[in-house]
Amino acid sequence: MLIAFLKMQAQGNDFVILDFLGQEIPSYDFPALASSICDRHFGVGADGLVTIQASVAADARMVIYNSDGSRAEMCGSALRCVAGLLMDKHAVAEPRIFTDSGLKQAHREADNIIVNLGTAKILEADFPAGNFVGDLVDIGNPHYVVFCDDLVNNPHLKFGAMLEHHPGFPAAVNVHFVQVQGRDKMQMKIWEHACGPTLACGTGAASAVYSGIRKELLDNEVTVGVPGGVLKIIYQQESNTLQLCGPVSQVFSGDYTWKT
Repeated sequence: MLIAFLKMQAQGNDFVILDFLGQEIPSYDFPALASSICDRHFGVGADGLVTIQASVAADARMVIYNSDGSRAEMCGSALRCVAGLLMDKHAVAEPRIFTDSGLKQAHREADNIIVNLGTAKILEADFPAGNFVGDLVDIGNPHYVVFCDDLVNNPHLKFGAMLEHHPGFPAAVNVHFVQVQGRDKMQMKIWEHACGPTLACGTGAASAVYSGIRKELLDNEVTVGVPGGVLKIIYQQESNTLQLCGPVSQVFSGDYTWKT
């Protein structure tokens, strides 16, 4: 079976995208397909599989599967990739995209795709897990944010897996170690739930900035350095929402041979 796909990336956070707009959704086993197509040795290779589907409530519906086949509630990087695809391929100037975390909106400014991720919530402030103390933040998916003096020893590689499944959390979390470099600048290392270390995480960047603002460490506009590039987070105080800004690109397209 041949499956037409696009591969897109946002600061190295990469996705295989299946565009079903205007089509009937195939009866694929999508969790199994995600595990197969996202494999970096035997498949296309990606952090996740994303499907774009018709929606009665928006311009499109986005469904995300992690690379292990599990369903993801939300992903800011994937959301920007889908928004860019809708703008460029389907001529939707300001896409409204329905996700498992609700309706999201996007627009473009120069080379940047900007999405409104909505409101973040601090579920637990200064929550101890292992030898760390961090904030548990929800922005449609859960993130554990730990502020550090430096990131040179790659704490996400040493402790990310343990913290992801820490018994103190109600469910598995994304883990972020953050170094503040000024009120408008920070660096972040990432361990994503069901993916492991990734080069970027949009919802993670927004959650970390929100946590930093609440701790009076950061201003409302912050440049976030991630291993795959640079993002910008803008906190809109009036609406208590967070915008995620950055470029995306299509890497390549093709047909994947899937043997079910």
